[in-house]
Amino acid sequence: PPAKHYYFAYWSSNGGGVFADPHAAQTTFTVPNGGTVVTAKYLPGVAPDADVGVARRWNEVLLQGIRKDFARPTVHARNLFHISAAMYDAWAAFADQEDTWLLGHSRAGVDCPFVAMPPPVDVEAARREAISHAAYRLLLHRFVASPGVTTTFRNAQTLMDYLGYDGTDVSTDYTGGSAAALGNH
Repeated sequence: PPAKHYYFAYWSSNGGGVFADPHAAQTTFTVPNGGTVVTAKYLPGVAPDADVGVARRWNEVLLQGIRKDFARPTVHARNLFHISAAMYDAWAAFADQEDTWLLGHSRAGVDCPFVAMPPPVDVEAARREAISHAAYRLLLHRFVASPGVTTTFRNAQTLMDYLGYDGTDVSTDYTGGSAAALGNH
């Protein structure tokens, strides 16, 4: 059974093979010739079929990371604020009237330049992708020295995979319209 507050998300295999339905907890797997490892992937906080936004899903990964880290209230208050600000900026970058918090501004001596990018065909999809890359990068940076680093990184990568985003995409040149690059910026 999964750990408390974890929900089955999908199956993966590292040696090939085919799942009839990789998102079903019970499914059929066609075994390839040769060895393979089949892994059940779980997400923290809310079930994959729950009607919640992508920001909520990333907040659950962050909260689980905080639970696995040292008790450092001021550090985690900053982590909660920064991930919220990063996700808001990734959302607001595609808005007509809302202003970003850091993106395109200077705060406390930190400059975060932003030039307009071409409008995406699907604004909501671009927002989800930019939010996901922003949250993913921040989590990887902030929890690298945490005692729960393995769990936090696994949770973050599982969510990126579940959402269909490439966590190895580290591009920051968003001027061509890449929502992932905007999130990484």
